Amino acid sequence: MEIREFIESITIEERVRQKEKQLQENEKMFKVFKNAYEKKCCSLCGMKLDSFSEDEPCFHWFTKPTNIKKKHFKEYLKEEIGFDNLEAYFRWISSVEHGFKNINDLSDEVSASKLREITIKFKNIEWSLNYGQTDLDGHKDSRNANFPHFHLQMTVDKRHFIRFNDFHIPFSKVDLFNLKLKKEAPDLVEFVHTHGNGMSILENSDNLKKLDEYMEVAPNEEEAPIHTSSIISMPEGKTMSGDVLADLMEKSKNLKIPFRKLIEEYYSDAKIITEFKPGQGVPEMKKRNKRK
Repeated sequence: MEIREFIESITIEERVRQKEKQLQENEKMFKVFKNAYEKKCCSLCGMKLDSFSEDEPCFHWFTKPTNIKKKHFKEYLKEEIGFDNLEAYFRWISSVEHGFKNINDLSDEVSASKLREITIKFKNIEWSLNYGQTDLDGHKDSRNANFPHFHLQMTVDKRHFIRFNDFHIPFSKVDLFNLKLKKEAPDLVEFVHTHGNGMSILENSDNLKKLDEYMEVAPNEEEAPIHTSSIISMPEGKTMSGDVLADLMEKSKNLKIPFRKLIEEYYSDAKIITEFKPGQGVPEMKKRNKRK
């Protein structure tokens, strides 16, 4: 039985039940993860985040514990550590520390040659994951990359610790199954990042309405997760007072309330169109250059 046929054979009620069950499980896992993080421990292996054992590889190695070197990843990254699991780990630990602004998963910033591309920042560390069709197919003429794999870059204080071409990390069987699901039944399955949403929330208009309700003026524009720009117009024959606008600008600055919201309160008949974009505080999507 094909994957799509199998999914279609499952009743809607059972799909809803399984979805709720998975969300509840994710909630429990994240609570354990967060509690461990607050104690500076890893929820996966139980060790302190700033320590590691060469005999017990773990995702928290990517937070660069004291004395860890790139050589320690050589054998570890030959294993099927799981792209989806690794991405989820990066998302969770970044969101616990910074929220969604340091997860750049914007679809319009993905390279045309890549099937998947994401950059995530955590403190002074930045991780970038990506793969293209040739990576998924495996490089047929390569001795060390003739299997489905993805690439990872890791920088610390903006210096390379792991480069994209240092390792060809094999996809796990679960990864390949999920990729098959996305390809054969994209309208029947949904992959969401509970507790690890990134800047792609801007690509959903419903999210914009929710964000707008809680949005404040950032104290430092360079650290802002979202940049907004508005076009404001009045009905024909009506104008805005320069003195009022100056007062509203000062009020916006002092109270951290977006200027457009104050305009809405003072000029109820004003028409306002607002554009949301990633702010300066969002990490740049890092690209893997082709070999020359």
